[in-house]
Amino acid sequence: MRRPLAACARTSVVSRLSLGSLLLLALTGVGCMERELAPIDPKTSRFLEMEVGGDAVTAVDLLFVIDSSGSMEQEQESLEREIPRLVRDLTEPPLDERGVRRWNAVESIRVAIVDTNLGTSGFVVPQTRVGAACAANANLGSDGALSHPSTCGGSAIVEWETGNDIEDFAQSVGCRANVGLAGCGLEQQLSASVKGLASASALGTFPREDAVLAVVVVTDEEDCSLANPEEFFSGEEVGRALNQRCVQRPDLLVTLEALKTSLLVGRDERDVIFSAIVGMPEDLVGQTPEAILADSRMQYVLDGTNDLGLQPACERGESGQAAPGRRFVELARLWPGSLVSSICAESFRPAIEALAARIGSRIRGICSNRSLTPDVDGAVECDVRETLPVGVRCDALVGRAYAQSDELGRDVCVVQQAVRGIASGWFYDVSSPECERVAYTDDAVPPLGTTVSLVCLVEVERPLDEPTGP
Repeated sequence: MRRPLAACARTSVVSRLSLGSLLLLALTGVGCMERELAPIDPKTSRFLEMEVGGDAVTAVDLLFVIDSSGSMEQEQESLEREIPRLVRDLTEPPLDERGVRRWNAVESIRVAIVDTNLGTSGFVVPQTRVGAACAANANLGSDGALSHPSTCGGSAIVEWETGNDIEDFAQSVGCRANVGLAGCGLEQQLSASVKGLASASALGTFPREDAVLAVVVVTDEEDCSLANPEEFFSGEEVGRALNQRCVQRPDLLVTLEALKTSLLVGRDERDVIFSAIVGMPEDLVGQTPEAILADSRMQYVLDGTNDLGLQPACERGESGQAAPGRRFVELARLWPGSLVSSICAESFRPAIEALAARIGSRIRGICSNRSLTPDVDGAVECDVRETLPVGVRCDALVGRAYAQSDELGRDVCVVQQAVRGIASGWFYDVSSPECERVAYTDDAVPPLGTTVSLVCLVEVERPLDEPTGP
């Protein structure tokens, strides 16, 4: 089966070169540049460059999972400021250096927010061991209930559609991001993500089948999602010693593979984005998961002098510290296209911008404004190259061949054209006269975060202002 990937075409001003020597543009889902053109000169050839957007998706569902422990006051305040900016970036996309939108605006957004307080997973533990917050609600904490403070009004899931007031929507989302600071100090962030998603799904409107789903975790402690609470609490540990037990007994935690499966809720992983703003040094942001996990600052080192029970991976301000968020990075390693950022950053703005760009890479692009003419086999004289997300390799994907690495170490692949007996890859879809577009076979759709460039050698109109020359 074939799947469309909308594209936008424009003529390039470069002279004839080999495809391999052309610097390919890699911007996703932007508009087309207009130029006044003279009649076609059949002796003049140019490269046609298409800037390719994502699948035909115009809706986004966002689940924010926010740490509600006492150390998160500044981070919650920052998040309350940045979530509305994310909403604005998606509905009013930022411009690139040419003044063109980086992606098309979304038409629909739904946001749900849950805190990380799962208590002790319902296993009865004396309050003297775990504190009042962990023992609350029959040791279940918030149990994945969606954040819906009475002061916010409306429903637990906030919805915006094209034409609605974006400022009111952003304020409603910011209000629900204030999850408080009285949560259990034993953090089960990833299990809370699963429970929060289940709570939203029970309402029947989230996540939607036709929407990109993004799960965003914000925390300064390591994940301790309990698989066997009875065994976990079988000792006498209290306070920070319980946090230490989380990293000493990973066999008592829910496996990352099981958590990933639960978060996907039956979807293709290419349609779900996992993002984590967690404990890690700022200078590791953008590195591969393997490089992050190998860094000495990301190792578990027991420490009895702070509330974390571990040596911090990073520090923020005068007193803030964050534990190494290794489980989040390990989950990102299992999930190509994931984003991992540092909670110790002075501002969450870069992390939110990266998330907006990642979501934007899946938002519907713009149809070609200039037709290509396939031959009798459906082939066009074009070259498709993809720059993959960090850590994703060409040889792990169908229909790709490695071409080179870019300056950030990302694989650049050549994608085969699915014509003349080739079953997998890309093709030029002319099934709709109103919208010719690049398309992929179902088994070759690029992962989230991929940037795609299509360059074609065609006969094109010569601009009126361009010298004819010999």
